[in-house]
Amino acid sequence: MTTLTSGAIKRYRAMALFTGTMLLLLTFVVIPLQLWAHNKTLEKPVAMIHGYGYMVYLIVALDLCLRARYKPIRTILILLVGVVPFLAFYYERIVVRDTQKLLAESQERAAKKKAKAAAKTARAKVTVGAPATQPEQPEPAAAE
Repeated sequence: MTTLTSGAIKRYRAMALFTGTMLLLLTFVVIPLQLWAHNKTLEKPVAMIHGYGYMVYLIVALDLCLRARYKPIRTILILLVGVVPFLAFYYERIVVRDTQKLLAESQERAAKKKAKAAAKTARAKVTVGAPATQPEQPEPAAAE
């Protein structure tokens, strides 16, 4: 069983921002240069970097979705935002906020469970280590 971690959130955030930035560069710099200036020098490198980055984004986003146990529809939406300019930045904030909330809830549940187990262990130790039930005897009065 995989658990949600802050590392998974950081990886997703970094790849979402990288993919979004590369898509904006491709859409608003490279394509206009190619169409209007007939300059194709940046086309291949930027497209390849975005393409490979998007593949890494897919892996990282799928990892996060599986760890957070998101529904299939939300997982597909998260995977597709890397191909729509500006949407990666917007939806990244939503996903990170929701996932951090899930992580905090998970950590809180784990802390409560750990405290409950510690209390149970402490009670067990007290019960085992206690002497046989003897009535308490009052201390003798001090002689005056």
